[in-house]
Amino acid sequence: HYSGIDCSKFNYVQRHRVLGEPVKVLTIARLVEKKGVAFAIEAVSRLVFKGEQIEYTVVGEGMLRKSLQQLVEGMGIEREVKLLGWKTHEEVKILLEESHVLVAPSLTSAGGDKEGIPNAIKEAMATGLPVISTLHSGIPELVSDSVSGLLVPERDAASIANALAYLISRPEVCEEMGQAGRKQVEQNFDTKSLSKKLEGLYLELMQTT
Repeated sequence: HYSGIDCSKFNYVQRHRVLGEPVKVLTIARLVEKKGVAFAIEAVSRLVFKGEQIEYTVVGEGMLRKSLQQLVEGMGIEREVKLLGWKTHEEVKILLEESHVLVAPSLTSAGGDKEGIPNAIKEAMATGLPVISTLHSGIPELVSDSVSGLLVPERDAASIANALAYLISRPEVCEEMGQAGRKQVEQNFDTKSLSKKLEGLYLELMQTT
């Protein structure tokens, strides 16, 4: 039984990139090791230096914020990468609606810490955002590779960069993935339908005892 989100609180947005407009990439995460944000920053850096126009926004606070900022500055991509810190849920919803791709590069930390199925990915999919994430923990149960997003190995900046380049060059695929993602969340991760399923399980158990 999954934890869910209230899909009715998230608007599905059909996105259209204007020619010459930077691709708006978003990560929403606590800035800790298992979120893998450093690998996304490296991936963005690779594409920026190949000439891609990208605006990468990272929302969240955590113990790694200072080191991540230093990484951005060391790569010389301060103009393209912004660490915004903590934002309210309403502010996050606006950022989701304004973005083109969500990157969630989760990984298993050195101490063995892992994700479950991050709500940030569910919320992004509810707004129609295609997702780039990793083959990590329960994430493949939410993101169907090549259907609602792209899944890459953990700790692999090159693969994240390749996935991002693929989506940048194929806006029609982004739209298809966004539609598939919204459908997936509505069908399997909406709190209302999950509550009904759980209620049904309880009733079934009561009838068999």
